Amino acid sequence: MKIMVVNPNTSESMTGHIRAALLKIKRQDTELTVVCAEKGPITIESSYDESFAVPEALKLVKKANVEGYDAVIINAFSDPGLAAAREISDILVMGIEETTLHVASMLGAQFTILTPIKHRIPHKYSEVRRYKLEQWLASVRTTAMKVTDVDSDPDQAKTRILAAAKAAVEEDGAEVIILGCAAMVGYGDEISRALGVTALDPTAVTRKICEGMVDAGLVHSKRAFFAKPPLKEYKGVGQG
Repeated sequence: MKIMVVNPNTSESMTGHIRAALLKIKRQDTELTVVCAEKGPITIESSYDESFAVPEALKLVKKANVEGYDAVIINAFSDPGLAAAREISDILVMGIEETTLHVASMLGAQFTILTPIKHRIPHKYSEVRRYKLEQWLASVRTTAMKVTDVDSDPDQAKTRILAAAKAAVEEDGAEVIILGCAAMVGYGDEISRALGVTALDPTAVTRKICEGMVDAGLVHSKRAFFAKPPLKEYKGVGQG
């Protein structure tokens, strides 16, 4: 089994942390490739950032299709370009946000999403509504850190993640905590032990779900929603 994990930002450091976490949990028969975009934002912290990240992510999805991969994971907790990636792909494409939100809804009465930046809180509410899971949402809380700081200062990140998760459990009634940023990779087990609730690391959760879906031979329907885009001219835009 070959799975490509695409970090759609350009941070080599974050990509390395994602790779290290996934190597610990991958099956022996799974070939793991973790790559990041060559061009675009160093982190994704706004819709503006997402718009620059999508074209490069789509190039990597096309590459995975050509090179014989079985699946691709878009490894950013906003799923940038996910629908477009599924349209152009003949193999399974998964997003860590969509996957984890649905898993969280099965594991407790209410979940809380932790996000690094305060101004992204409304986006998370909007995304939960888009997936029609708002009845399971207890809250969205912030760690008040830039994504680069979450990646570069693990001690401070761990302290703030634990504090925000504790408040979500005690004040909001959360039974499941979602670490809503790829830079938070690797903290799930510690949060679970400390608070006695289920904490989901979207990078790890999506990886294991993806392996199972590939084993089951599942891929997105091309009947309508993810149908191939019609052939046409794209002026001044590379289609590689």
